[in-house]
Amino acid sequence: MNDRIPVRRLADVAVEAARAGGTFLAAEFRNGEVEATYGTDDVKAAVDRDAERRVVRTIREAFPDHAYHGEESGRNGDHEYRWVVDPLDGTNNFASGLPSFATAVAALRDGEPVASAIHEPLPGTTYRAEVGGGATANGEPIAADSDLPLDRGTVSLVVGLSAIRDPERRAAAARIEDALSTRCKRVLQTWSPCVDWGLVARGSLEGIVCYHPDVYEQYAGELLAAEAGVESEARDGVYVGASAADVVDALWDAVEAA
Repeated sequence: MNDRIPVRRLADVAVEAARAGGTFLAAEFRNGEVEATYGTDDVKAAVDRDAERRVVRTIREAFPDHAYHGEESGRNGDHEYRWVVDPLDGTNNFASGLPSFATAVAALRDGEPVASAIHEPLPGTTYRAEVGGGATANGEPIAADSDLPLDRGTVSLVVGLSAIRDPERRAAAARIEDALSTRCKRVLQTWSPCVDWGLVARGSLEGIVCYHPDVYEQYAGELLAAEAGVESEARDGVYVGASAADVVDALWDAVEAA
């Protein structure tokens, strides 16, 4: 289509929107008691909704007719372009006072992510990705380069909420964690997948395994990783990514053994 929006423009808005949400969260972090509903497997906080309103308002100002899919508000509208938003990735951390959380925004065209941004407000790091255009952190190009052997490395394990709430999948996730721990030095679960995606994209983690992940972080994270050069393979609800193809194979061996 000749009237398609330039990817760079979409990425600009994704960055602006993610920063709008993240700036609010930074101001609210450890600012008294967190207004939230605490469940056995999740936390729903008022700041999630407040941050999402700021993210969506920024998107709406730029593209009032676009559809969006927010973690708090659900699906809204129908359009060639859809924005997928996680206003507070790491709500459990935020509510507990742990400084590991982010805001994620991804722009999809015909169902495929073409631009994304992840903003970590506390360290002040903004990741940006454009399909075919590479990945950056605070404007500097990044690449998923790691020459650390897997047995000395760290791998992130991301388990989606739907899997946590399903007894069979929860048990499978535990087996996957055990299997991964025999292949690497440490299996990391931060409860903030987008923080992990940033670390993988800049080569600070040796790999990432996502088991039935939530779409709100996955779109933004996968695009960031791909544009940073992460090798990956996804099948049957599992995504495996690493800086090298042989590491992907080793991680898949562990997943399949589980």
